[in-house]
Amino acid sequence: MQIGSKIFEILKQRGITQKEFSMKTGIAESTISDWKRKGFNPSAAKLPVICNVLGVSLDELLDDGADSSNLKESIDYSFSLSNDEKNLIELFRSADDGQKRRIYSYALELMKINSETVQIEQESKPQEKQDDELANKKTLCKRLRRLSRLDRIKLDESEHASGLNRHLFKYFDFIGVDKLDYIKKYLEHIQPFMIKEIKTQEKFDNAICVLDEYYRISVYIKLDATKGEEVIVSFHENNKNGVAKREPLKRTNQEVYVFPESISSHVVGTDKYTINLFITRGATSLPMTVSARKCDDEGFWVRMSDISRNMIETANSYLQDLYTAGLDYSEIEPFYSLQQISFTSYGTDVFSGISLLIDSLLMQMSPFSKQVADSALCIFCSTIELPEITKKELLDTLRERYKVNSVKILPEILRRVELNLL
Repeated sequence: MQIGSKIFEILKQRGITQKEFSMKTGIAESTISDWKRKGFNPSAAKLPVICNVLGVSLDELLDDGADSSNLKESIDYSFSLSNDEKNLIELFRSADDGQKRRIYSYALELMKINSETVQIEQESKPQEKQDDELANKKTLCKRLRRLSRLDRIKLDESEHASGLNRHLFKYFDFIGVDKLDYIKKYLEHIQPFMIKEIKTQEKFDNAICVLDEYYRISVYIKLDATKGEEVIVSFHENNKNGVAKREPLKRTNQEVYVFPESISSHVVGTDKYTINLFITRGATSLPMTVSARKCDDEGFWVRMSDISRNMIETANSYLQDLYTAGLDYSEIEPFYSLQQISFTSYGTDVFSGISLLIDSLLMQMSPFSKQVADSALCIFCSTIELPEITKKELLDTLRERYKVNSVKILPEILRRVELNLL
């Protein structure tokens, strides 16, 4: 049995999900998936932390009865290791069983101490700095909200040097949404937790550039907010050298600051409230009601997990509605992170439906769930009834939309979409 298979067997026994395992070890989920799908083994450098998370010794992880000696020999401990690391491994190998257990226990304790030190350093971040960061984001967010309400706001539709900024505009055109009205609504509901200011893109005093990171592919919003002049805004996906950047999975258990649209209820004598928010994604402004606690006269603290859950549930609800012809929705893995869902995948229009089904197909892990998700995409496309000229426009928009995506299988997926549309 390969080490990767042994790890998945222990995960099943312990009731640990792949996502939890990734978070605890710091190993990317895609890497963990490769252990199962491609039969890869984890690198030797990762084994101590894997053993620590699984609660097993290195010998237990490598031991598999009669084949254990072959399995141990199959691991290349010398790959990309320094001389010190090689010497340490040789010393460990030459020790007796009792010495090995003590060395291993000591190494785990050192790792634990180091982990706790890092956590303490992170937690001891000066409160003043955190307060300054929040104050800056609040100020920037309020400025963007105010600018969205001005009559003199204007959309910059000129093509960027990369030539890859127009696909979001094509999306809005195809679904029949006024681009400027959409972006004004988007800015009107923007929240401090969404944005990161990109000062390197602010080339003059009244330039504003923010990156909205909270979904699969981040989006740049750039404004020329010179006082007394027209507010010029551009809106495009974050890409470098023609490839859209995926944002990594983010922790969702922290509290974030929000401006409420309205207050739903308040527990008298406490700071506990229920507030209403709007988050604009794709063709939809998602309304949500979340628990909150009062922070100041302007805003509240809410759990990011509550916001994420609302948005993920909306996407999963859309996805379930797209399953037809007896396909078993329970056989596919639903979305569990905002970073699995594209900006264009929220909405009940045809384009958003295809985008959502493509996102679902890309994140399936098992061959069977991939087949089910692929079938759902093909069936949905084959049932779309549009004039031929509109189907051609849909395909052109999809190709433009995914031109900047780096997923290698996407051209084949789009080809299947085309075959089933026509």
